[in-house]
Amino acid sequence: MQTDELIQILARDAAPVRRLASPWRRTAIWLAISLTYVSLLVVLMSPTLAQLAGIRAPRFWLEQAAALTTGIAAAVAALTSVVPGGSRRAWLLPAAPAALWIGTLVWGCVQDWMVRGPAGLVVYSDWPCVAAMILAALVPATAIAFMLRLGAPLTPLATGAVAGLAVAGLSNVTACLSRPAHATTATVLVWHVGTAAGVACIAAWAGQYLREWPTDPPSAAGSRAAAG
Repeated sequence: MQTDELIQILARDAAPVRRLASPWRRTAIWLAISLTYVSLLVVLMSPTLAQLAGIRAPRFWLEQAAALTTGIAAAVAALTSVVPGGSRRAWLLPAAPAALWIGTLVWGCVQDWMVRGPAGLVVYSDWPCVAAMILAALVPATAIAFMLRLGAPLTPLATGAVAGLAVAGLSNVTACLSRPAHATTATVLVWHVGTAAGVACIAAWAGQYLREWPTDPPSAAGSRAAAG
C-alpha cells in the first residue's frame, strides 16, 4: 500500500477520537465510585461504628491513611500507563506510601514483641478479613479495568499489577475498618499484605486481557507477512 492510498483511506474511514481525561481526573472518578461502595460495605459489616470512633491509636489511622494513599497513587500510575507518552515517573508514585504502609505494620510488630515477647509475633488465622478484602475489591476492580480499556495498555503486566495494588489498598482499608480488632499486628502484616500481593499478582496476569493492542508498525508486520 502506497502512502497516498493510506492517507486517502484514513481521511475517508477514520472515526473521530475523543481524548481521554487526565489520569488525575479519571482517578478522582474511580475513587468516588470506589469510596461510595467501600463506605457502604464498612457500614454494613462493622459491628458498630462507635467502635471505630473509639479507636485512639495513631498508628492504626496512619496505617489506613498509608494504605489509602497507596491505592490512590497506584491508580494514578495505572491510568497514566495507558496514555502513550505518559510520564514514566508515575510508576514511582506508589513507592513511598507503600513503604510507609509496610513500615507502619513492621513497627507495630516490633511494639507487640517489646510488650508481649514472642506471643506478640504469633500469626492467627484471618479468613474473614480476606473475604472482606475480596468483596471490597469487586467494584473498584471493575471500574478501573473499564477505565484502563479506554486507553492503550502497552505494558499490560505492569499496568495490571499497579491497578491491582490500587484495588488492594482500598480493600485493606475496608477490611481494617470493618474488623479493626486483631490479636497481633503480625496477623495484619501476613494476611492483609499477603492478600494485597495476591490481588496484585492476579491483576498482573489479567492485564494481558485488557485489550489486544498492536505494538508493531504496520510496515513491519507487512514485511514479515511478505517474507513468510
